[in-house]
Amino acid sequence: MSTPPKTRRACLKGDITLSVRETIVKHAMLEKGDTVVCAVSGGLDSIVMLRLLAVMQDEFGLKIIVAHLNHNLRGRESLRDFNFVKRIASKLGFKFAGATLKKGELSGSGVQDHARTMRYAFLFKTAVKYRAAKICVGHTLDDNAETVLMRFLKGSGLHGLSGIPAKRGIIVRPLIGIERADIERFAKENSILFVTDSSNLTGKYLRNDIRQHLLPIIKKRYNPNIIETLGRESRILRADDDYLSGVAVRALKFTVIERKKGVIVLDRLKLRSAHQAVLARFFVKITEDLIGAADTNSSHVETFIKMLRGAKPNAGFHAKGVWVEREYDRIIFSNFPPARARGFNLTLRVPGITELDGVFTATLLDKPPVFSRSETETAYFDYDEICRANHLDGACALRIRSMMPGDRIVPFGMKGHKKVKEIFIEEKIPTARRLYAPLVVSGDGVMVLWLTGIKQSDLCKVKKTTKRILKIEFKKA
Repeated sequence: MSTPPKTRRACLKGDITLSVRETIVKHAMLEKGDTVVCAVSGGLDSIVMLRLLAVMQDEFGLKIIVAHLNHNLRGRESLRDFNFVKRIASKLGFKFAGATLKKGELSGSGVQDHARTMRYAFLFKTAVKYRAAKICVGHTLDDNAETVLMRFLKGSGLHGLSGIPAKRGIIVRPLIGIERADIERFAKENSILFVTDSSNLTGKYLRNDIRQHLLPIIKKRYNPNIIETLGRESRILRADDDYLSGVAVRALKFTVIERKKGVIVLDRLKLRSAHQAVLARFFVKITEDLIGAADTNSSHVETFIKMLRGAKPNAGFHAKGVWVEREYDRIIFSNFPPARARGFNLTLRVPGITELDGVFTATLLDKPPVFSRSETETAYFDYDEICRANHLDGACALRIRSMMPGDRIVPFGMKGHKKVKEIFIEEKIPTARRLYAPLVVSGDGVMVLWLTGIKQSDLCKVKKTTKRILKIEFKKA
């Protein structure tokens, strides 16, 4: 192979130039005067893409930025690739934007996914820096076929089997309609120099294994045109998926109860009657909104639908970077694990203020107040009776603590005890929140007087003979 031509506008041999131009026009990938970040690894596909864009530069009036991220995973070979791309950019007269990750920054399991995330973060950052309208990446028709097969083997719904889109946001793929064999032939005819990533030759990654073993078997035994076939099938499935996704997006806005940073809450009652195909797209769309990458794993989608329609009022599971929780008729998606409450136990100041995820205000009154039992944020007790029950004279110790196994309360107006857990279930307090619910209890922690904001005990209630009334108010933070 020889070095690249001295002029980036040199005419290139072969017929893929026309095909790539048609793809760009068909999908409106580029517009006149666009600044374009071209992601170049130094490998065959990205180098051919860069050379083709160089030829089309004047036609589209492009300003091309060559971007390369050195993942620092292959030592000298990674440095070689970085320097190679930098030289190519210089010879073609393009600005070079390069960055290098620290050694060891990518390590452990999932290194390929992490590398991809870091690479796209770098590309978007570069696009912002140079005010680029598009980011061009070198995915080919073969990459699409590998992706479809990989997702099929792992389990994926229609969205996943739609393959790699020609355009998504500012990401465009000019080579997505070209087979790698044609690209290799084109590079050979035009003596285009490129480098080979040794990690693409190892079989330890599923994509490489599919490329090296599964696809050749399918081509030889079953369908010599499998790359083209999967490309056609993925386009058909993508059209179906786009339509169903549009239906889901319009329906989704009617089911959202709450949306804030990292959290989306849905109304389960409004979701139940939706068709399974629409529910699947709810899951895909929400995961895409929360983590920037749609989770198309069919087992996760199925778990979501079963949880949604199941009998368990409290349930949850962890998908890829997303936690899904059902709390009765609320479905909560978040991009962080749900907080697990720790037990708490502190003294209630009487009189005084006690802070705990809100404010408890305890006041002693000498005459009966006007109050309603419908109040939930205020409770009234016979203070002297509390003290007698605790075998105390004068000042009476009360505590605020979290629920403990076996806790019982005598609900106001009743004679017998009832488990606190049963009341939580009746009031539809989610399991994850029950440990946060503060209980006002006697000093020894045994007698439950108030499930704050939920239920007051019949014990130590205010009577006509009461001399000192304890008023406790709670205001949430």
